Amino acid sequence: MNRTKQLYRLIAIILIALTTISVKAQKFSVVGGNELSYAYYEEYNSTSTINAVYIVYGTADKSLQFETNSGNSVIWYTYEDVLTPLASEQNGRYSTIPLTQSECGFIAMDGDKPYYIYVIDYIKNQLSLTSVTTDGNEAACDIITLNIQGAGEKMNYYAFNNKMPYEVKRDITIAYNSLEWDEEMLQYNEVVREVVINQFSSSYPVAAPLCNTIFTVRGDKFLEAWGMEQIVESAEYTTVAVEAQAQATQTYREAANEIDRQPENLGGSAPAEIEFNAYYTDAVTHVEWQFSQDANFNTITHRYTDDLLRYTFREEGTTYVRLVVTSNNESCIYESEPMVVTIGTSMLEIPNAFSPGTIDGKNDEWRVAFKSLVEFRCWIFNKQGVEMYYSENPGEGWDGKHAGRLASPGVYYYVIEARGADGTEYKRSGHINLMRSKKNAKSNNNE
Repeated sequence: MNRTKQLYRLIAIILIALTTISVKAQKFSVVGGNELSYAYYEEYNSTSTINAVYIVYGTADKSLQFETNSGNSVIWYTYEDVLTPLASEQNGRYSTIPLTQSECGFIAMDGDKPYYIYVIDYIKNQLSLTSVTTDGNEAACDIITLNIQGAGEKMNYYAFNNKMPYEVKRDITIAYNSLEWDEEMLQYNEVVREVVINQFSSSYPVAAPLCNTIFTVRGDKFLEAWGMEQIVESAEYTTVAVEAQAQATQTYREAANEIDRQPENLGGSAPAEIEFNAYYTDAVTHVEWQFSQDANFNTITHRYTDDLLRYTFREEGTTYVRLVVTSNNESCIYESEPMVVTIGTSMLEIPNAFSPGTIDGKNDEWRVAFKSLVEFRCWIFNKQGVEMYYSENPGEGWDGKHAGRLASPGVYYYVIEARGADGTEYKRSGHINLMRSKKNAKSNNNE
């Protein structure tokens, strides 16, 4: 009966202590032996029934030590037997018990406050890495499976009065080289990829590398911390995975009288000159630019196999352009997101007056306002039918000069023939008033 009362009293003390604030000065440690121990988890939290987890490399000649600043004599128990105190030694602030068992939890009672530690012997669960290979039969376009030979059982720890296991994470690292796109330098650079897995697994999928590489498996973090890390490497793997970047740059004309010549998106006023650049990874053997009038590319209107493609869009409407790259025998295919090129409908507006040679410098040239004209011819004549100006570029204008000298003020006549990207034919003619004040008239009569 007295033993039962003692058990209830101890459990009550533990439960009460869980609602109080713990003092962080108290601390567990493992001392002695080969000194190979790893403080996996240590959290002095009053609401937790686990304060420390230690992974030790063997228990021989090792002891558990608890530090207290309370001046109390620390009493030790195991999770399984909270009635029978363990033999301990108190030396000032430090209380020590010999570590004669593992895969179990211990309680250090500092007065009325319990502290919990769980101990795992790594030797009983040691990681062993033998080799790593790749699945040669797999067309690894996206994922490649590594076959890892070895062993490493899961390690678990438990909180006091809780049968739910907590998993110890080994942190085994898989490392290999791949390629990464550098947007600023416009190139693929070789980088090291690392994947950390919690537990040993005989097979593990990783993102397929974009360059030839060797896979390295090393670990775990406990062996690494003790200078005993295991490392295995594969033979060189030849990549088949592909990736690409499609870049488009539009050339903009300087003509200020052209409407929509610098659109927010690709296209605008025709003719639109666009340069397409393809950048791709090591395994690519075939490059193709595909043009289509529908976003799903059900029908492909044009195909080009240039890394650098310069193309001029001359027809009104929307064209979708994508880059498709493939590896040898088309085992792996990569398609870029479509780029959308939209050419607007044509327009032509013709002014009927201008004033070249004026002091304010405004309206000095006669220019049409236009958009998406793919053909253009313009003549200007004086009253006598003398040709004063001719151009096939709608972005140009007449500066009011003939033979290098300003023409006389008066009426002139234009004839324009043009064709729009939308197929519209323009045949326009009319008169132009060349105006200039007498004060600023400095020309011979060229009419």
